[in-house]
Amino acid sequence: MEGRAKLFDVQEVQDYVKDLGVKLLPPAADVTARALEFQFYVVEDPSINAEALPDGTVLVNTGLLGAVQNESQLAFVLSHEIAHVLQAHHWREANDTRKDRVLIIIGSVAASGFIGDMGMFLGQLGMEALVNGYSRKIENQADRLGLQNIIDLGYDPRTAVQFFHTMVDRYGRSSSAIWSNHDSNLMRGSFLTVQLARQYPKGQFDHAVVDTDDFKAMKTAMGPVKIM
Repeated sequence: MEGRAKLFDVQEVQDYVKDLGVKLLPPAADVTARALEFQFYVVEDPSINAEALPDGTVLVNTGLLGAVQNESQLAFVLSHEIAHVLQAHHWREANDTRKDRVLIIIGSVAASGFIGDMGMFLGQLGMEALVNGYSRKIENQADRLGLQNIIDLGYDPRTAVQFFHTMVDRYGRSSSAIWSNHDSNLMRGSFLTVQLARQYPKGQFDHAVVDTDDFKAMKTAMGPVKIM
């Protein structure tokens, strides 16, 4: 870990994120037959992001912790990353796109014999569109599963939609259908709004958890951080 990224050197913040992450894990027997040991680390990175590795390691950027406004928002992001691991999204992406990737490579090599470098360029373009299109699909699935997880644990899911509004305010609405591996933040927030309206038409979240004293204490211990 220390060779990959710089860990945030405030133990209270590391402990809080670890404890929250463990709390968000569903019963392993219900979701996967694979032996997994989740580990949560806060790393010094100003971008509003988190990343899950296939082995259950979840990296949470300081920029994300600085941007989230309450524990419910952070719980949604962590649940999203947990869903990636439990659904084996890294493996599924590699496996499900393998055939099409091979066909694109063969086609681009053949085309280069007729149109030179343009054939390889078009092949690269096709590869990006294929992989990113599949990535958007699994990102949306992780959003849906993450949202349901925080609902099951008593958090207010409306804060997840508010988090995407924050992302829109900071990064804008646009997302390239070819070059982006996520749908736009506006679309992702809209999808979650529709999911909530369909599954919970009566709302039912007025008494759900939004924030906690532990989250506020973590924010105080962390202090100001750079956000990009």
